[in-house]
Order: sequence, then C-alpha cells, then structure tokens
Amino acid sequence: MEAPLPDAIRAARGWRGVLRDVPGLPFIMVTVALHMMMFGMLTPVMALYAQGFGIGEWQIGLMITVFAIGRLAADIPAGHAAPRIGLAPLLWGGPLLCGLGSVIGALGPDYTIVLAGRMLQGVGSGIYMTAATIFCARASSPANRGRVMALFQGALLSGAAAGPALGGFAAGLMGLNGPFWVAGAIGLVTALYAFFAFRRSAETSAPGRVRHDLRGSTALLLMLPFLCVLLVNLAIFLTRTAAQWQMIPLMAADRFGMGADAIGLALTLSALTNLAVLPLAGILVDSVPRGRIIVVSLLAAAAALVLIVWADSALAFYLGMIGMGAATGLGGPAVAAHAVDVVPEEAIGPAMGMLRFAGDCGYLVGPLSLGLLVDMALVGHGGAILINAALLAGCSLIFVLFAGAPVRPGEPAPLRTHRGENHD
Repeated sequence: MEAPLPDAIRAARGWRGVLRDVPGLPFIMVTVALHMMMFGMLTPVMALYAQGFGIGEWQIGLMITVFAIGRLAADIPAGHAAPRIGLAPLLWGGPLLCGLGSVIGALGPDYTIVLAGRMLQGVGSGIYMTAATIFCARASSPANRGRVMALFQGALLSGAAAGPALGGFAAGLMGLNGPFWVAGAIGLVTALYAFFAFRRSAETSAPGRVRHDLRGSTALLLMLPFLCVLLVNLAIFLTRTAAQWQMIPLMAADRFGMGADAIGLALTLSALTNLAVLPLAGILVDSVPRGRIIVVSLLAAAAALVLIVWADSALAFYLGMIGMGAATGLGGPAVAAHAVDVVPEEAIGPAMGMLRFAGDCGYLVGPLSLGLLVDMALVGHGGAILINAALLAGCSLIFVLFAGAPVRPGEPAPLRTHRGENHD
C-alpha cells in the first residue's frame, strides 16, 4: 500500500514536481492543445462554408450536431477499449480520424460529404479526449490529481483560444476551406507526434488483466456518488453551450445593443478568467475535499448567471461574465478528479468514457432545450438563463444530498474499492 508520506511530499513539490511525477503529461498537454486548436480554427468559417452549398439555416446547425453525435458515439466505446488495447492507439488514432475528417471537409463536393467529414471528426475527438482523460486519471495520484487535471484543462483552453485566430488567418489566405486544410495537417501532425511519444510508454499500455465488462458499467450507474458527478458534468457542458455561447450573446445584443466585438470581448474575459484561476483550482482540489469545491463552483456559477441577467449596465454584465469564468474554472479540475476518486481502479476507463458522454450530452441538448423554452414557453433569453441557473443550484443540492461524505485528497472514497498501488 502506498504510504501517505510520499503523497505529502509530492503535493509540496509544486507544478514542476507534478510534471516530474507524471512524465507523459507534457506530451498530453501538447497533443490536447493541438487537438483543440484544430477545432477552434473551424469556428469562424463553419457557418459561412456551409452556406456556400446553398442549404437552409437549419442544415447549417447540423455542422455542430453531427460532430456532437460522433463524439457521443465514441465516448463509451473508447472508455471500454482503453483497458483492452491500451491508450496509445487511441491517442494517435483519434487525431488521425480528426485530420482525415478535416481533409474530407475541405474536398467535399457537396454538403452531405462535408457532414460525413464532421461526423468522422466527432468520432476522432471522442476517442482522443476520452483516452487523454483516462491517461490523466491513471497517471495521477490522489495527492496531485487536481493539479494534473488543471494542467490538462489549461492546455485544452489554450488550444481552443488560439484556434479561431489561426482559422481566420487561414481563411484570409486560402479561402473558406483553408482552415479545413490546416486543421487536417494539424490532426495528422498530432497523430504522428502521439504515435512516437506513446508507442512504448508504460503509462499508455494495456493492463495485464481486464476485469471490467458491460456488467461493471451497469454497476457504475448504480453508484450514487458517480451518478452525481455525471449529472454535474452534464449541467456544466449544457451551461457552456446553451447559456454562455447561445443565450448570453443574444441577451447582450437585445438589452445592451452589443455587437459581435463587445460580445466577443465578454466571452474572452470569461475564458481568460477561467484560465487564470486554474493554478489556484489545482492547488485547492489537492488540498480540500473535492466535493465541497464542486458545490461552491456550481453555486457561484448560478449566482454569476443571475448577476448577468439582472445586470443594468455593460459593466455589471462584464463582471458577471468574469465571475462565470472564475466559477467554472474552479470546478473543472474538481469534477474530473472526484470522478476518479469514487470509482474502482479497474473501472477508470469506462468511467471516464461515461463522464465524457454525460458532458457531450449536455453539449448537444443544451442549446436545443433552452432554445425551445424561449420559443414555446416565451420565457425570453433572460428567463432561459435563470432556468439554467436554477439547474446548477439544483445540481449542487442533489450533489450535497446524494454524493456521500466529502473525500479528502489521498483518502479512499467510502463507496469505492481502495487502491493499494502507486499510479504515477
């Protein structure tokens, strides 16, 4: 059994110590940044590129929908494949599929082929992101898991932030299909990099025995603490796509007459704040019970949404967006770390696949559900955002009631098989 002293020493080493303890983490950070850059660069041109095929408005939305469906289709199978074939094939195979999907999108003679390419991108993204999350879960220890997840999320956000600017530049030089060509090149480079970085890594090899099967996955769904984490992750992703990316920009345009530049500034401030709090979040997640951080994060995000709706000036609106970024940045590493804490060691792969699946469900149904509320219930954009805030507050209450006793970093969860080995 791992002694508590090494974990305490490991926690005191700081960020450089985390990178030394998890040798493969820098490689994961590079590949996840490239992966998110690849998709971020398609954002500025996706709708315009689709319009060029002479399609209806609703069909343009399919560019996002089929991508999300592809991810949903890949999340859980990737989680089950990881303990059987190892992570390495998934870490390079996912980016390879994404790159091929981008090339198909660039060459597609009609919209149906472009959609097929987007679907392939979604499958590749689901495979890669599930595998990368499993890597971070397996390679971290209870004492450094929060900082590992914070570094992972920081790399993810950095890549996503750099992508749109690169995509706009590529479109200016090469036309609307230019970002698809560049994204294809990034996907293939990422696949090659991952292939050579992880092909002989012990951290990505398959375990000697595989004891987890579909019946074990059903058992995961019967664990209330894990179900609570899935619900929280779904709510967080739903909030990101429905409230932050859809309803808040529409409300800002209606109420304050903001244009794309001012709305973009608000979203950028939120993203930068999210990134800025990650170092603090990583330290807190490794220092105090992670469940408490999740609850505080959910309540703070709900309060930020209420502030945004009640804002009577652009300044108050911007402050609400900054608060939203801080709240979600605080909770991100805690959710992933807590999910690993409450499942058995042999179930990490399927559990991370389910965690990704729950988030992608929120990503997919969020904009549609709040959009239907605005159209059919006539609640308005502000009302839809307040309903989202109530959902976050409700999730925090459910988590408090059913997630079990708070688990301190380094302690076994009450409903989980204790791990008696070092996973660095």
